[in-house]
Amino acid sequence: MEERAGKSKVEFRLGIVVEPDEVGFHAYCPALKGLHTCGDTEDEALQNAKDAAIAYLHSLIKHGDPIPLGMAMPKRVKSTRGAPQTRVSHRTEDVAVAVV
Repeated sequence: MEERAGKSKVEFRLGIVVEPDEVGFHAYCPALKGLHTCGDTEDEALQNAKDAAIAYLHSLIKHGDPIPLGMAMPKRVKSTRGAPQTRVSHRTEDVAVAVV
């Protein structure tokens, strides 16, 4: 934990999956149950997921709830023979949460 100007912050490293959907991109974080978001572009979906993860973790800390430790990332994406290939992006992102 790092302290700056009277506030502490906690840093986390999270896996975020971004994949195309019917209208843009869908992003989710397997380690944070229920965290799903979207965006018009891959970068927008990723940024929305990071922002949502920070809010999610901040709420857990604020309410004294446990922080999930595990990360359930898929090992690989399976494609069905003959189906169009889709691009799925697995990213590891660092996020910092201010502790008030």
